Amino acid sequence: MKVFKPLAISVLARPFEFRDRTMLGLTGLVCVGMGAIPEVFPETQLWPLWASRPESAAPLDECIPRSRSEYLVSGVAYPPGPAQRACAVEVEVGRLQKRLLVHGDRFWNGATPSEPQPFESIPLTWSRAFGGQEVTENPLGRGAGPTNEAGVRLHWLPNVEDPRCPVTSPRERVQPAGLGPIDPLWPQRKCHQGTYDDAWLKTQFPAIAADTDWRFFNVAPDDQQQDAPFTGTEAYAFRHLHPAKAQLKGQLPGLCMRAFVTQRVGQQEKFKEIKTRLNTLWFFPDAERVILAFQGMHEIAEDDGADVVHLLAAIERLGQPRSAEHYLHVRDKRLDKNNGVIEALREDDLMPADLVVPLVDFSPRENRALERGQRRAEQERARARDEVASHGLDPDAHAPPAKGEPEPQVRSLDDLLRMRADIESKAEKTRQQAERQKAESLRETQALFQKQGLDFGPIEREMAGLQTRGPPKPFVDDLLGSFRDHIAAGQGSKAGKAGVVELEQMVVDGPLQSGWREGEAKQLLAYRLTAHYQPPVDRLAGEAAQALRRRVAAHHAAGGGFARWDLTGADLSGLDLTGANFEGALMERTNLSGTNLRGANLRGVVLAHADLLSTQLQHAALAGANLGAAHIVKSDFEGADLRAAIFAKAQLDGVSWRDTQLDDVRLEDARMLGVDCAGARADTLITFHQLDLRGFSFARARLRRAAFIECDVSGVDFSGSAFDKCAFVTLKAQGADFSDMRIESGCFAQECDLQRCNFSAALLPGLSFRGARLADADFRAARLSGCDFSECDLSGASLAGCDARQARFVRARLVSTSFEGANLMDAVFQHALLDRTDYCQANLFQSDFARVRVAPGVRFDGALTPRMRTYPRWREPAPKGRAP
Repeated sequence: MKVFKPLAISVLARPFEFRDRTMLGLTGLVCVGMGAIPEVFPETQLWPLWASRPESAAPLDECIPRSRSEYLVSGVAYPPGPAQRACAVEVEVGRLQKRLLVHGDRFWNGATPSEPQPFESIPLTWSRAFGGQEVTENPLGRGAGPTNEAGVRLHWLPNVEDPRCPVTSPRERVQPAGLGPIDPLWPQRKCHQGTYDDAWLKTQFPAIAADTDWRFFNVAPDDQQQDAPFTGTEAYAFRHLHPAKAQLKGQLPGLCMRAFVTQRVGQQEKFKEIKTRLNTLWFFPDAERVILAFQGMHEIAEDDGADVVHLLAAIERLGQPRSAEHYLHVRDKRLDKNNGVIEALREDDLMPADLVVPLVDFSPRENRALERGQRRAEQERARARDEVASHGLDPDAHAPPAKGEPEPQVRSLDDLLRMRADIESKAEKTRQQAERQKAESLRETQALFQKQGLDFGPIEREMAGLQTRGPPKPFVDDLLGSFRDHIAAGQGSKAGKAGVVELEQMVVDGPLQSGWREGEAKQLLAYRLTAHYQPPVDRLAGEAAQALRRRVAAHHAAGGGFARWDLTGADLSGLDLTGANFEGALMERTNLSGTNLRGANLRGVVLAHADLLSTQLQHAALAGANLGAAHIVKSDFEGADLRAAIFAKAQLDGVSWRDTQLDDVRLEDARMLGVDCAGARADTLITFHQLDLRGFSFARARLRRAAFIECDVSGVDFSGSAFDKCAFVTLKAQGADFSDMRIESGCFAQECDLQRCNFSAALLPGLSFRGARLADADFRAARLSGCDFSECDLSGASLAGCDARQARFVRARLVSTSFEGANLMDAVFQHALLDRTDYCQANLFQSDFARVRVAPGVRFDGALTPRMRTYPRWREPAPKGRAP
């Protein structure tokens, strides 16, 4: 259930059953000030206020609408002056009035009460009212009998009394007096409780007993209740309940709550209103706050509220209602995928605008940096226009406008939405205009080249990126060499010497050259990381290729290494380069087909666009290597270190990654078929996103954190694999083998297809399979304690001999499902469909079969069933009737 509400409302909801009806109970809590000017506070202030009070040991509201309205007070008595021994506390709420007498501490001296002790404040809790352990009406109180205080036996009198019936003797019994909630086990409320017996257990459980007097759910003393709901405009007055104000008076702000649900009825969703009433007022006089509790209820079909899709709550002023269509529109706006996040910030859609505490501050703020930038831009435009005018041209036609576009003014959420729409529209128009201008410019340039008889081919190749392929060429040494040549050439004449002074300074300028070399290094680093995104270089051919090949073979035979060599486009196919050191080498588009690189050092090597067909790379070091867009077929990387290696855009088919190290490996847009990752390891998160992994093997893999998102792993072998944390999201995995797999924490989420999968002997504690398709799956002997199979289709699946203690099968489809010999202690099967389901010899101790739908052929032969819950029984939903 998705909830839409303003920050000022705290929404509580719960389903409950009564007299064959299932209801959704709703309470909306609104915290308002008790000052002259109405003020509504966000729920982030409501709950800390409540938590600071002794009454918070019990729920603020139980979400069962009351038949009578009531007020409660969380208060402290403050006498009107210092060293006072007693004071009267008075409360008026609408037509309800109440008066209490508060004394300082007193005790019985024989049959005579002692003089009250002076006090500054006394909390008006039940512990200060008449009562005691043997007083069922208030076992928390004092005065019923003596108690031991630090070895002294004292018989206290209550601090708080009803002035109409004070305690007059040690043996006298009076009714406790207070302003707070009454415990449901005390007789004042328990007398209204219905009958909870064996008949109720078999026919009604867990519903509220049919003979319950609805007054049971009122928690305030009787003299704080009334039959009619509060109007929301009641006057109130509190005397001696504020530390600084002897009297606190005011009026409720005249608010009401509207509530709507989107309810799934058959195949449709219907938007319906829930009628609410102001049932409870919780006053906190010392904090000058009051919590308004609006309540309502709505009949639903499912006992857990599964048919309620959305809940919307709003605040209105009395007499100023908005239409149901308005709230339907608000719901739809907040569900919008594009603007819903922004619309959720729009509080005034769901409450009066003058009461809103804005989530976003749109007031103008000083931005000196922006102002300076705008002034500089204006100066630049002015200079550009002056320059154009100095050449006799019209600045309006050939120069920037005198004034730039004004900064967008964002003063509201509507402005923000308009600005976003304008930006998107302008971006699209700019893109289209740029495409048109580019095409027109290209046509004009081609026409000019043709007219001049020039070849346009080099320009086209440059535009296609074909002129910038391969590694960047070092430029600093060549540049300095050319500077020295110019200096030498200019030494012969006085004019020449004058022309090379600047070059001489640059040749000896160490910091300048350091900056150049740093730029050169950054350029090379960028190439190492992105070479697979640029067009591939041409492979060397002819004598150049053969000469480099002979040189590499000879150098390796002599024991030499190739660290940082530039072998771009080389043909090294078929060579035996076992153990060679290629660290940092540039080997884009290199042909390594059939090459033996066992144990080679290829750390940081650029192998983008390379060909690796039947290449031997067992136990090679490839950490940080770039194999992006490489063509890798039937190559063996067994035991290789692939940490942080790049395989983005690569094509891998029939490749062995057995026992490799895969930390931080990059696989974006890779095409991978039949990769064997058996025994692979990774300590960092590895993500497989939208990949076709059919033909893979992850048998015995040890991936501490992994995510398989929108992948197809049908038939993949995960047997014996181990994951600390693993998420399988929207997975296609028909027939996959997860036997003996271990996952410490994880899930199969968002409609995973796990039909015919083998999970036998797997260790999967606490895993969520919610909503997965698990027909004909095999979970025999699996350890599934705490797993969630709710709403799963387990038709034909076998869970024989599994350990599924505390597992959940709520609303699961269990047609021809076998739980033979399974440990299902504390498992929950509520609302599940049982059809030819086999529970023979299963441990069903304390399991929950409430409301299961049972078809013929379900077997419990030899099952352990003590304390198995079988009530309430499932029955067809009753026709709609009058709510309780």
